[in-house]
Amino acid sequence: MLKTLAVLAAVLFAAAAQAQAQTLKFGCYIPLTGPVAQYGKSMLNGFNMALKDFEATGKLKGAKVVIQCEDDQNRADDGINIARKFVEDKDVLAVLGSWASTVTLAAAPIYNTAKIVNMTPISSHPDVTKLGPYVFRQSIIQTAEGAANAEYLMKLGVKRLAMIGLPNDYGKANIALTRKAYEAKGGTVVFEEFIRPDAQDFRATLQKAMRENPDTIYMGLFAPQGSLVAKQARQMGIKIPIYGAAALDSRDFLKLAGDAAEGVRMLLVYNPSTGPKMAEFFKRYEQQFGAPPEPFAANAYLTFTMMLDMVATQMPKVNRESIREGLDKMRDLDTIAGPLKYDPATREWNFRFFPGLIEKGSFNVVK
Repeated sequence: MLKTLAVLAAVLFAAAAQAQAQTLKFGCYIPLTGPVAQYGKSMLNGFNMALKDFEATGKLKGAKVVIQCEDDQNRADDGINIARKFVEDKDVLAVLGSWASTVTLAAAPIYNTAKIVNMTPISSHPDVTKLGPYVFRQSIIQTAEGAANAEYLMKLGVKRLAMIGLPNDYGKANIALTRKAYEAKGGTVVFEEFIRPDAQDFRATLQKAMRENPDTIYMGLFAPQGSLVAKQARQMGIKIPIYGAAALDSRDFLKLAGDAAEGVRMLLVYNPSTGPKMAEFFKRYEQQFGAPPEPFAANAYLTFTMMLDMVATQMPKVNRESIREGLDKMRDLDTIAGPLKYDPATREWNFRFFPGLIEKGSFNVVK
């Protein structure tokens, strides 16, 4: 009889403990299918690696963390539909995403109205954090990249620049803000054109650009378009230097552009040569996933790690509003990218840019 009671008590205790265990649920919306699916999958790897690393710290002992990632297909309307779904799920504490500025700009106002944090690890359009107090970003911003691009271009002695960009929110901001900063330093933009993302032949654009006698071509593009522009430029015998947006720091660009990638310059944010923490992250990521990380994976890792660290300090009274308050109070952060500072006036983190060069098939920081 006593043995039966003891077993029953143990079962009841285990059931009570399980009932008390807190589940912390986060949503995420990223492109998992479609032409940029590789970038969303890279982000997913970063989120999963961050969760695995954080669980090993024991900081959330007794709590279970769940991240539910939905496929937005890099489409604004899908991002909006996912936002409505997450907002209605009262168990979702905060949402991470998206990859594209266009998708985040469309979906984030829904989260802001519902008073649930939407933090993007990637979207760099300057208007993202202006959408409201529940919209945060943990990545570079186009105004900062534009200024750093201008500084690097001037250091390289570029005086006449031809610019080719994408006609979306990202591309327009990237071209406009880089051009503004570059011209403010005395540079001259002699050509500017936006190309269709699904186009395959850019020779006419390159011919028009070269008529203006630029000394460098700037590509405010992603890997699929940037690789074609670089390859076709070299096939046409165009030998002037090519400079790319930071988004071209991608294994996809190296693979698609092949030999045409050699000598292309751009800004780098995540590179194993920038510090021991970053080098360790690159090593562990490659061990887990069989290839070096894209910047998007590093951003996702950094963002989710920051979120979990902050939530751990709020346990067990963590909720949607406490997460917003916690993020709002942050000022300093030690990350794989080194120490970062938050500017409450702009609501942005100050990332460091490194001048980069593609050489011998890899991205290298220029010393």
